[in-house]
Amino acid sequence: MALPLLLAWLPAAHADPVASSTFDTGDDGWEVVSTIGYEGPANWSATGGHPGGLIWAQDPDTGAFGFAAPATFLGNISAAYGHDLTFDIAAYQMPDQPTSWVGMRGTNGLELICFYDTPTSVYPNWHGRAVTMTEDAGWIRVSDGLPPTSAEFASVLASLDGLVILAEFVDGLQTDVSGLDNVILLPEPATSGLVLAAAGAALLGRARRQRTAPGD
Repeated sequence: MALPLLLAWLPAAHADPVASSTFDTGDDGWEVVSTIGYEGPANWSATGGHPGGLIWAQDPDTGAFGFAAPATFLGNISAAYGHDLTFDIAAYQMPDQPTSWVGMRGTNGLELICFYDTPTSVYPNWHGRAVTMTEDAGWIRVSDGLPPTSAEFASVLASLDGLVILAEFVDGLQTDVSGLDNVILLPEPATSGLVLAAAGAALLGRARRQRTAPGD
């Protein structure tokens, strides 16, 4: 499988990451790309997702295909270090390969991939998957198959030029169809703030109870 060729068809970065796509109102700019040069918009459906909307694609050619993230997921995503990239994936035909991968490319040309387990049953079943954004979480360099150094991994996150989720689960089958939903790189800022606020309120409440406890 020509991994560098697939990464080469990813769109260039133009903005800071938004961090999530739930596809409830559209395709969010995600594209379908392949190892032999196909590039086009993903199909979107308002229903059938996990829940709500989803994007899907049928194998466009004889190469391997995947979903390429829009510019809102690219740029400087250094804040993602130590977090998970999570997504829900669906296969419309039973996969004949045990693993697939997520690929990243920095503006410096460094390409990294991290493997994930393919779905174990077919649509309408959805399968949650995650890859961790640290250099020791299974990422390897496309060039030689070795793990990246900390500096190399940081350089990719600091200037991410492409992100793809490979969705070719049946080798050689051009009727292969895959679906994608709920791609989340980082918690939404509002959600993070609410979680921190709730945690802070709980700690303050505990402190007040301790100060006013009998015998104090």
